[in-house]
Amino acid sequence: MAGALKRLWNARARDPGEGFDLPGYALLVSSLFSSPASIIPGGVAGILTPFLCWISTGLELFLDLTILVSIVVLLRLLTFVSYRRTDHSRDGYLETRRWDRDYFLGATAFAGVLGYSCYAALTLTDDAAAHITSVSSTIAIASGYVSRNAGRPKFVAVQLLTFCVPMAIGLIQAHNDYYQYIGYFAFLYVAANIAITNSLHRNLLALSDATKQSKALASALHSQNLTLDAALNTMIHGLAMFDRDLKLAVSNAPHQALYGLPETLALPGTPITAIGRFLVERQVVAAGQLRDLREALAEIQGTQQTTSREIQTRGGRVLVVTFAPAAEGGVLMSTEDATERKATEARIEQMARFDELTGLANRFEYNSNIAEAFGRLERTGESFALLYVDLDGFKQVNDNLGHDIGDRVLMETANRLRSTIRDSDVLARFGGDEFLLILPAANHAAVTMIAQRMIDAMSKAFLLDNKTVYVTASIGIAMAPFDGATPADLLRHADTALYKAKAAGRNTLMFFNPAMAEEMLERHEIEVDLRKACEDGSLELYYQPIIDLRTGDIVSREALMRWRHPTRGMVPAGLFIQVAEQSGLIASIGDWAIRQACKDAAGWEENVGVSVNISPLQFREPRRIVEAVKDALIASNLSSRRLTLEVTESLLIEDNKTTLGVIDELRTLGVTFALDDFGTGYSSLAYLSTYPFAQVKIDQSFTRTVHSSEASKAIIEAVCQLARRLSMNVVVEGIETEQQRIAVQLLGAQRAQGYFFGRPEPLASFTQRKGRNVA
Repeated sequence: MAGALKRLWNARARDPGEGFDLPGYALLVSSLFSSPASIIPGGVAGILTPFLCWISTGLELFLDLTILVSIVVLLRLLTFVSYRRTDHSRDGYLETRRWDRDYFLGATAFAGVLGYSCYAALTLTDDAAAHITSVSSTIAIASGYVSRNAGRPKFVAVQLLTFCVPMAIGLIQAHNDYYQYIGYFAFLYVAANIAITNSLHRNLLALSDATKQSKALASALHSQNLTLDAALNTMIHGLAMFDRDLKLAVSNAPHQALYGLPETLALPGTPITAIGRFLVERQVVAAGQLRDLREALAEIQGTQQTTSREIQTRGGRVLVVTFAPAAEGGVLMSTEDATERKATEARIEQMARFDELTGLANRFEYNSNIAEAFGRLERTGESFALLYVDLDGFKQVNDNLGHDIGDRVLMETANRLRSTIRDSDVLARFGGDEFLLILPAANHAAVTMIAQRMIDAMSKAFLLDNKTVYVTASIGIAMAPFDGATPADLLRHADTALYKAKAAGRNTLMFFNPAMAEEMLERHEIEVDLRKACEDGSLELYYQPIIDLRTGDIVSREALMRWRHPTRGMVPAGLFIQVAEQSGLIASIGDWAIRQACKDAAGWEENVGVSVNISPLQFREPRRIVEAVKDALIASNLSSRRLTLEVTESLLIEDNKTTLGVIDELRTLGVTFALDDFGTGYSSLAYLSTYPFAQVKIDQSFTRTVHSSEASKAIIEAVCQLARRLSMNVVVEGIETEQQRIAVQLLGAQRAQGYFFGRPEPLASFTQRKGRNVA
C-alpha cells in the first residue's frame, strides 16, 4: 500500500512553475511538523489500541498489528526529528514536496493500520471491550488529525477516510442494529470533520497571509526608516524636529555636526533648553544670539508662521536657522551652513559694485552714490563737487609697454588718488584711465586744494620693472547744483571742463563755466557738419608755393585743407582739424588729402613736388597710413620722390619707435619727410639727427622778428648751418616782405614760403593762370 501511494505521489510531483507560492507552501508543510511532541501521545494511543484488543481477545492478529503500528510510529518519529534538525531556509519546491510526501505517507500508513485494526475488532470478534477500545481510539485519533493537519486538508480527508471508513463498514457488518446506526453516523462524522478541516485551513491561510503582510509591512517600514535615515543624514542642511514641549523628536547628522552636539544631546526627548545651554557654554553661539533664537521660537509658536534668523558662530560660520510649524504644535528647525554662500554673495556684490583691478567703486556704484548725493542735496541743500580725472599719456604706456604695465599704473594711480582725499569722498573708476570723484560739502577752495593734491601726486614718476613711466592727470570740475541739476548734466559739464583742461596743456585742473558749454555745443555742431562734409566731398585742398631762394622757382607746393561751410563760410583749419582729431575723423580726412594731393600734383611740372601735412594721430594706425600713401602714388602715377610728408615735433615726442618704423618704410618707397613748425615746441636739435628728414621748416614766428631779435637770427642761422651739414633743406615760413626774404637768405636758408611768394589757392586758380600765361 505504501509503495503504491508513493508511486502515485511521485507521479503528481511536478514543478509547479512560475507564480507558485513556495513560501506559503513551505509554511503549510512546516505546520505539519510544528509539534513533534503531539505525535507521541497519538502514537502511544495507536500502539495501545491493537495491543488492548489482543489482551482482550487473545487473537494473534492484533499482536501483529501492534508490532506494525509500533514500526510506523517509530518511522514517523524519525521523520519528525530529521525535519526539525534540518535548515529549510533554502529548500526548493522538490525538497519541500519530499517532506510533505513523507509526512503524508507516514500518517496514511498509521491511519490505515488502525482503521484495519478497528474493522477486525468489529467483524472478527464479539468482544465488547475490543469494540469500545477500537471505536473510541479511532474517533479520538481522527479528531486529533483534524486539528494537527488542518494545513493540508487533503491529507486530513485521506486519513479520515482511512480511519473511519473501515470502522463504519465494520459497524454496519456487525450483528447489532445499534452498531449499524453508529456506522452510518460515522460517515456524517467524516463529512463534518472534513468541513471543519477546510474551515481551519482557510483560517490558517488567512493567518499566513496576515503574517506575510505583517512581515511585508515590517520590511517596508524598516526600509522606509532606513530611507528616511539616509535622507536625513545625507541632507546638506541640519534638520531637527521638536514636539510641542520643545523636546527633541528627531535630528540628523548635519544638525549635530553644525552645532557640535554630542550624542547625548541628539537623543529623542532632549529639551531644547539643554541644547541651548550647551551651545552657550561651549561658546558655539553668543548668549545674545541664543536669545534671538528663543524669540524666533516664541514667534512661531504664537503665529504659526515660518521665520528665520541668521547667526555667526564663534568659529566664523554663518548659519541661517529657519523655524517652521510642525504637526501637533511641534517645531521644525532647519539650519543652513551659509558660510560659502554668503562669501560668494559678498564677492559677487564686490564685483558688481567695485572695480576688480583697482578696488575703487565702479560705474554702477558711482551712479548709486551720485544719486544719493543729489538726494541729499534736495533734502538738506548740501552742495557737492564732481571731479572728472583723466590720465595724460596713458595710451602710450599701454601701447609701448604693454597692458600689464598699464594695469599696474592704474592700480598705483588709484592708490595715489585715494591718499589725497577724505574718508567721506567717493572715488570711482569710470572706465579705462578715467576716474570720478564725488566731494560732498566742499567749497571752491577745498575742491581746488584736493584737485591740486591729486595732480601733484600724479606728477611723480612711476617706477615699474626698472622702467620709469610718467603719467600726469587732467581734471575737470563741476559744482552741484550750480553746474548741473541732474547726474547726467553734472557729468557732462565736468567732462567739458576736462576737455578744456586737456586743451590748456594737460596736467592741470579746470572748473566748468557756461561759456564752455556754448563752446562745446558749437564744437559738436562743427563735428556733425564736418562728418557730412567728409561724406559729400565738400572739403578742398589749397596749395601754397615753396620757393628756391636762389632761383626764385617753385620747387614744391604745400597742400592745405580748406572747408567752405554753407552758413559759416570758410572755417579756420586750426578749428576743424582739431575737431577732426578729437572725433576720430582725421584718419579718413588724412587719407583723402594724400590721395587728392598726389592726383593734383601729377598734373604739374615734373620738377615741382607736393607737401602734405600728417597728423600725429594718423601714425597710431601705421599700416593704414603706409597703405594710403602706396595707393595714392599708384592711383595718381606720381613719382614718390615728388611727395613730401610734413610732421610736427609732437609726433616725435609720443612714440619714436613706431614713428621711425613708418618713416623708414615710406622712405624706402622714395617718399621724403619734413619737420614742420620747428622752434615752436621742444625744438630738440636731436630730432634732426635721429630722424631722416630731408627738410626742416622754421616757424614763421622767427621770421616776424628776424629784424628785431638777435635770438631769432641766431636760431635761424644755427638751424641752417646744422641742416646743411646733415644734407637737409631749410624752409623758412611766413615770408611777407622783401626785407625778410633777403634776411633769411643771408642767414643761410635755401627755401622760403609765405604771402610774399603766394597765398594758398585752389588748384583751379593757378592752373588757369598758367594756361593764360601760356596763351
